[in-house]
Amino acid sequence: MVRILIIENERILARDLQETLISLGHEVVGLAANFPDAVALASVHMPDLALVDIHIDGDRDGIALATELREEHKMAIAFLTSHADHETVMKASVVRPNGYLIKPFNTSSVDVLINTAMANFSGSQIDGGKITNGTKALSSCNRDKTQLYIEKHLDRPITVDELAELCNLSCAEFSRQFSSSFGAPPHKYMTAERINEAKRLLRNTNWPIAQIALAVGFANQAHFTASFRKVAETTPSQYRRFAQS
Repeated sequence: MVRILIIENERILARDLQETLISLGHEVVGLAANFPDAVALASVHMPDLALVDIHIDGDRDGIALATELREEHKMAIAFLTSHADHETVMKASVVRPNGYLIKPFNTSSVDVLINTAMANFSGSQIDGGKITNGTKALSSCNRDKTQLYIEKHLDRPITVDELAELCNLSCAEFSRQFSSSFGAPPHKYMTAERINEAKRLLRNTNWPIAQIALAVGFANQAHFTASFRKVAETTPSQYRRFAQS
């Protein structure tokens, strides 16, 4: 169980996120919509993780809040965001968050985010990036660069070689550090991210399934459907009917 503070100014979304987290077995210690309330709740409850909307009420944004929480408390930080513009994302990366949750979210993407954020945070706290199995994790900078690069290029195949080059590591060393940081090999993690984005498109658009398959980087609909079924235990069309009913 992870003790979590939610900072989100959209009240309905915050409540939905709270219910999702509780259903996953976590404890939500508080909800805040602005800087002062978030700081106060963090000081009282000392959560393990703060989920911070980049755009919150008041003069100071979520990036400033995350900076203060990181300086004052020992906790993991993850940003809640829509597909933010490049400038905002780069500003957010300075805080070195432990993860990003893209809106709209679902139970699967929330679960992945919590596990990833806590694993990233633990890896950054133990012996300068060493984790208990003795494998070095990606540095915070390389972790952020990799995660953002994957999110930006989900519409096409991404090779481990290009990710390794991005981090100035050999392919083998990158793969080892990536698995330590994200809890899964690069290919498995990227497939999960593609499926999560496909779920968002299935819920919120009327695009043909073949078009969604291409939009999330699969070569054809058959490959997409097989991968979707393996991860989600249902077909894309069945998922869409249920999600939009």
